Amino acid sequence: MERDKPMYISLTGEKSHKVTIPAGQGSFSIGTKEISEGKYDVWVEKDSPINWNAFNEFYTLSGKQNAERYPNGNWPRFFYYSGNDKGFIDWSFQRKIEDFHWTPKENLSVDLTKANINRFFLHTEANIIELSIGDSILSLFLSGNLENIYIERCTIVPRLSFAPFFSKIDPKPYQLPIYKSLEKTTSVEISSSPIGQAFDCKSILQFSNLTSLNLSGNLVNLEALAELKHLERIGLRFVPDLTDMPKLTTWKSLKSFIGWNIEETAGKVLKTELNALSKEKELDYSNVSKLRKTIWFITEYGIPFSGWEDKSAKIATKAYKVCLKEVKKLKKESEIRKAIIEFVEVINKLPNIETSEREDVGIAVSQLVKSSVLDISEETGNKWFDEIRDF
Repeated sequence: MERDKPMYISLTGEKSHKVTIPAGQGSFSIGTKEISEGKYDVWVEKDSPINWNAFNEFYTLSGKQNAERYPNGNWPRFFYYSGNDKGFIDWSFQRKIEDFHWTPKENLSVDLTKANINRFFLHTEANIIELSIGDSILSLFLSGNLENIYIERCTIVPRLSFAPFFSKIDPKPYQLPIYKSLEKTTSVEISSSPIGQAFDCKSILQFSNLTSLNLSGNLVNLEALAELKHLERIGLRFVPDLTDMPKLTTWKSLKSFIGWNIEETAGKVLKTELNALSKEKELDYSNVSKLRKTIWFITEYGIPFSGWEDKSAKIATKAYKVCLKEVKKLKKESEIRKAIIEFVEVINKLPNIETSEREDVGIAVSQLVKSSVLDISEETGNKWFDEIRDF
């Protein structure tokens, strides 16, 4: 196939879709009219079946040179599909798919026991999805409302990755649903935000055979990880609080530990432990780096404008980031005051600032003050805020 030139794909009829694929793009995305949100390479009608065989004629450059190895094409390598057509499953029996990212839009029962897909990504929100997993799926990625995903059976348990929805208002830590058919997995990754509802590490204990664990975000009950006796590889990223983290010597088979963008005080302890461990035995690549003060997580991930109207949120967020960059390097209180005043003046120009949004700006000013190298009190920041705001 020629890149950067218009071409036709017979997805729902003869030459039904005209597209131009940029050079180097290895993915292709399909959205469904009326039910999908976001940007896609093509759109299909809600009730139109998709002819997945239409991709059989498309190759990457190297694939074209070795066409005998790919009788049903090898481009795209990665699919992104929002819709309810399950025909890609049968198509994969003949044509291996590297990655398939799927967001179904209705309740479905899906049999993937014969699907030839290496990495399968499923995202669901309101819809209930029942899955049966086959041994060709090496990695399973589940995201969204995990309580709506049911694993009916699984022949060989793949590597697992979870990115659940986290509540903005629920103070209770989030726990994974129980997945009995996946309990024998040896690799789990959990993705969460450093700010907001915490993830409860106790809910990982359902996977008692784990040898590899990667966690990111706001975590609680880290002490529970000590019960995972077989861990060989541990990764912690963007973790603002490592209270109750077990010592690295807890895991006798540990071969690798990564701590990156983690809380500073506990991070220094882990770094010392890792150095001591590396003298006792040979480790695979391991490192503790990018140690952060607690305020860093707040200013980087807790920007309080997410609930604002889009246009105002973009303006406020941009002004916040500009101010934060300045405040971090300024050494005089008068200069910091001037930077914060300039930030608030941007907000002054936005229309219809409500009471809750005024509180958001106050939180932002407090964060900015705390991020400076000077010991400026919150009361001082509030005073600057009240002096200049006109909302």
